[in-house]
Amino acid sequence: MKIKGFIFDLDGTLADTLPELNRAMNVTRSRFGLPPIGRTEVLRGINDGPRAFVERTFPEGTDKETIDRATDFYIYDYEQYYMETKTSFAGMKETVAAMHDLGCRTAVLTNKANTAAVLLVEQIFGKGVFDPIWGVKDKPLKPSPDAALEIARLFGCAPDEICFVGDSHIDMQTGRNAGMHTIGVSYGYKPVEVLRENGAQFIANTPREILEIAKNIK
Repeated sequence: MKIKGFIFDLDGTLADTLPELNRAMNVTRSRFGLPPIGRTEVLRGINDGPRAFVERTFPEGTDKETIDRATDFYIYDYEQYYMETKTSFAGMKETVAAMHDLGCRTAVLTNKANTAAVLLVEQIFGKGVFDPIWGVKDKPLKPSPDAALEIARLFGCAPDEICFVGDSHIDMQTGRNAGMHTIGVSYGYKPVEVLRENGAQFIANTPREILEIAKNIK
């Protein structure tokens, strides 16, 4: 098999974390006297990190100081809830295990805070399954290819030996920018047409299809 490694997004790709994201944001909004929001608003806000999530879900024209304060609160509030996500999407653990059986490396690259990403992924999958687990730290956020290319270096793989797997336009742009094969997942948070418009070369309808697609990449 040509593919030697897989880089996964977290939210909406490995696990359904939306309820906890929604709950934490509503706690943050309540601190500023704002009403709760629902799934639709959360989906419009996520993918570009905590600050962008706050900016997109707070009223238009909110001043920078308020956004700064709200971002700090949101990071704190999410820390109170994110570990309530206990399971992956059905079939994901088995798929990742099958990748390892074929000698492939697996990693996570997310725009979530690094500590939260590591603890959550290890809670769901166990330690050592994904290495590295890369959240917000010393590289620019996705869709910059910098972190993805650093993971490729750690894998000892060329970019075109890696599949970047995600459920959002940001993920597809990241994989494309890094010169990797891009697999969009239809079971996540963004429509398939958005994935295709942003560079998805393949669409997986289930976790198991991710590996089947990769096996056929020449």
